[in-house]
Amino acid sequence: MMRRAITTAIGTGRRHVRVSRQVRTASIHTNTIASRLSQHEKPANAVTRGSLVVGTSRTFRTSSGEPASASTTASMTANKDTGTLFSVPGLRQPADFCVLAANAIRTCDGIRADLASIADSNEPPQSVEEARRILHTLDDISNTVCSVIDAAELCRSVHVSSKWRESASNAFDQMSQYISHLNADTNLYGALSLVLRADPSSVLNQFTPEEQRFASLMKFEFERDGIHLPTEQRTNVIELQHHVTQLESQFQHNITNSRSAQQATIQLNAAEVERIIPRHILQHHNIAMSDDETTIQLPTDSPLAHSVGRFSANGEVRREVYMGNHTLVPENLQVLDALIHMRHELATTGLGYQSYAHWFLQDKMSRHPDHALQFLNSVQGALDRQGGFKRDMEEIQRAKKIVEPQSSSTIEAWDVPFYTALLKSKDAGSGDSLDGFLTLDACIEGMSLLVHRLFGITMTPTPMDSSEKWDILTDTDTDATTAGTATTKVQKFTFTEDKSERPVGTMYLDLHPREGKYVHAAHFTVQCGCTRSPSSHEQDNNNINSNNQLPIIALVCNLSAGASSSERTASTVLSHNEVETLFHEFGHALHSLLSRTSFQHLSGTRAAMDFVETPSHLMENFVWDPQFLSLMARHYSTGQAPSSEQISHLVQSRYRFRSIDVQTQIVYSLFDQSLFGGNYRNNSSTELFAELHQSHGLPYAKNTHWHSRFGHLVTYGAAYYGYLYSQVFAADIWTRTFVQPGDTLSRASGEKVWRDMLIHGGARDPHLMLKDVLGGAEPTADSYVDSMKL
Repeated sequence: MMRRAITTAIGTGRRHVRVSRQVRTASIHTNTIASRLSQHEKPANAVTRGSLVVGTSRTFRTSSGEPASASTTASMTANKDTGTLFSVPGLRQPADFCVLAANAIRTCDGIRADLASIADSNEPPQSVEEARRILHTLDDISNTVCSVIDAAELCRSVHVSSKWRESASNAFDQMSQYISHLNADTNLYGALSLVLRADPSSVLNQFTPEEQRFASLMKFEFERDGIHLPTEQRTNVIELQHHVTQLESQFQHNITNSRSAQQATIQLNAAEVERIIPRHILQHHNIAMSDDETTIQLPTDSPLAHSVGRFSANGEVRREVYMGNHTLVPENLQVLDALIHMRHELATTGLGYQSYAHWFLQDKMSRHPDHALQFLNSVQGALDRQGGFKRDMEEIQRAKKIVEPQSSSTIEAWDVPFYTALLKSKDAGSGDSLDGFLTLDACIEGMSLLVHRLFGITMTPTPMDSSEKWDILTDTDTDATTAGTATTKVQKFTFTEDKSERPVGTMYLDLHPREGKYVHAAHFTVQCGCTRSPSSHEQDNNNINSNNQLPIIALVCNLSAGASSSERTASTVLSHNEVETLFHEFGHALHSLLSRTSFQHLSGTRAAMDFVETPSHLMENFVWDPQFLSLMARHYSTGQAPSSEQISHLVQSRYRFRSIDVQTQIVYSLFDQSLFGGNYRNNSSTELFAELHQSHGLPYAKNTHWHSRFGHLVTYGAAYYGYLYSQVFAADIWTRTFVQPGDTLSRASGEKVWRDMLIHGGARDPHLMLKDVLGGAEPTADSYVDSMKL
């Protein structure tokens, strides 16, 4: 998913369970420093949309006449500095983060002084060239700040060295504070306002559509945070924003750092556990049995515990795992209540809106909370008309009566994952129909195949200098609190257009779990791609030139070995669910890599929050596509391709019990809207969560509070409906653009999605992009539900 704090991180999880498919990128206007898009979800450190932040293609001078930082200028174009962490110029040792942050602030202060002179003149630009320079200067500030804060966000989430993580966290905090000053800088707003006061005929009407969008969005983002208000009122808004940010950060911090959550374990019957997880796997994860080998202590919030909870036929074992996992981080219940109240105060008392949702959704596709609710009601109506949810729950109840005849026939919350998996496996014969066929190597080859067939792009493995490897310890990392690997597992790939041989960007893959690493799946932006040449407005969007700032991104996952026997050691064997997660994040990566924008502020995943998950959901379709699976899947030991029957079993299982997932997403979205839509009045959030489950036919376990770990309430607060929203869009694009033409891997289909959608990043209204890519058709909830064949 995506995430934005001053950064955008995308992605917080694709669904609530993958609480962290996020996307990350920084942006100047971000009233939350804790999180922003991805991501959507990351640790729960996510962020919100922002306005402005830095990097520069032109050499700016400070007010004293000194040239701007060379390191900042270097980061604007294709990266030529080798042997640095994340390919960031000058980043070779932990202390360099402090230097980069200081250089960025010094450079920005020099640019701010120039813009202050323009604002003080109170004279609108007389030419379109002069107006464009002001717009690009504002974007340069954003780019400079992002060049440091985005790298710091990734480093503090994944680096094996505590020195690196500490230095990155300090830089992140320093830049976050600086961004709050930028967002409140009336001179920046004043310079932008002069541009918008320029003569329409000779200046404003000469802007490209992207320039017009950048200017209007920037103005909206400044004013949304109250910069245009009288001084006293604006001071109050800044204070309220500070309180909101503190609470958001606390909520996310508790999720990722709660000692009670990190140390929580569940004591389970050893025999029951070993029916699910072989002993050699437990030993590999350092899970010890009791002396008499009758019990096992599993970490509560771990893949091992989740596997037991999902696959154990013992209802009591499932209950223990479920209750342990859904009662973590109770301290966040009070934090959430305070956050709801403070966000409401900010939006109403501070900024004059009806609710936080009314304020937050203005620049989203839905525009208004009423429209978000109308959308959710339309999906609920389509689901009810189709009848799949009722049938699925009845089938689970019948199965429980057969499997557990001595227990109550009532479906409990911990029963749903077990029985859906059981019934799916019955359909497929036994287990995952592609068990053993989906290796990590095959998935990476599949990514390469996709970009080549769809876009005419080559994805090339690229050697890494030792300074680039963040999962292994060096001689200077003796203080590391976690064990690094002897050989790096991080991989680096460069992307190049086949015809022109022009570089497209760089992608790092950090896919394996280790202690201290961010525990969910997420897309991180290290550097946004954009055209930085002075004549960028004259260039063809379909081409790249040598002055481009190339995107650098990282996909972070925690993929298991997926082995069912001790022999699966040569290759990482993945479950199909893990493959779907990986390709979801790859969709975010392609959004970042393939956009071609003049402004970094509008690059890649910096699109509307309720649209940004569309490319990632779109890419998930390929791992269910028979044509693609027949080319990608190979058995880890024999190298054989799966049979058409095996693939067919998997494809048929895709929408089995999907109605329950959709119903759950509707409930989460309604919960989010209820908290931040202005109608929540000191009620218990736990009671509200329970009531929504019960009124929508979903089982709920008493005395649980899973939402205390629902990081999307920070990163996607009032906009969580965007997951379903973007699923509707992606489903229509997949059907009309890929399936109906008869060749899901055709270059024509790939080019259409690239040229009509991905290439624009956030530089075009998403409504118009959807209209283009769908040939004028309108996505609907009914077509979405119908496409699932429930």
